[in-house]
Amino acid sequence: MYFNIRRYFYALTKYWYWLIIALIPLAAYLLTTGLKPDRFTISRTFTINRDYPVAVTTSPVDTVSIGSLATTPELFFTDRLALSSWRRFAENSPDLVQYNFKDKQTRFSMIKALSLSLDQKETLKISYHGPDANLGIKLVNYYTERLLKRLRAGFHRQAARVAGKKEFRPPQMLQLDKTKFTKFEHHSWWRFDRSGPAAIALLVPFTIVLILIGFKEFTDPSFKSGRQAARYLNLPILGFFPSLEPILGNIQEDSNVNNST
Repeated sequence: MYFNIRRYFYALTKYWYWLIIALIPLAAYLLTTGLKPDRFTISRTFTINRDYPVAVTTSPVDTVSIGSLATTPELFFTDRLALSSWRRFAENSPDLVQYNFKDKQTRFSMIKALSLSLDQKETLKISYHGPDANLGIKLVNYYTERLLKRLRAGFHRQAARVAGKKEFRPPQMLQLDKTKFTKFEHHSWWRFDRSGPAAIALLVPFTIVLILIGFKEFTDPSFKSGRQAARYLNLPILGFFPSLEPILGNIQEDSNVNNST
């Protein structure tokens, strides 16, 4: 048993370059995933006065300012009417059938990927950051259109206060096609969710190479030691002739040194 273990480790030192070949699938996996975009940032932006009224969905007359709404974006994204309307929209979209928006965790992941902000220059941005560009485009367009509708309704509810003022854009200007759309692709050589596939790409070829090395070594019929030859021939060992290759190599090196001097 000990001899076979030594024999196998000797084979590993002899065919060590096979182990490097086993790394090729892992390198190919990391290269392809690193070159392919796996995260997307989808946004729509437009300028709006931070005091612009937004219709409250739970009241037929009340409004809040867009600046106030931007400080609590989760209330906008988790609005009951918005979620139920989005669920109906998604159920009728063939390219979103893989998502079950009735599931609480799916809705939570969707909302977590969305953001709403209003900066000092009064530029409002609704964004999605996640792995599905198609889902991001639909979500951003849906929530942008919904916000624009609430802004138009808020303008009409507060028409006596805001109508005719230049700082408040008229409702006909609040249209989806008048907003700015942007899409950014993000690349990464490594993410934690690639650990499983990367481990498979490493361990499976590595294991196969180890098996092949063992198969090649133990199917080699040549003798690996004098004792192995003695057991095979059933004869006692009288002595060994050492390999002359190292000695001849040293003699050749010394000869070359002497000739060079």
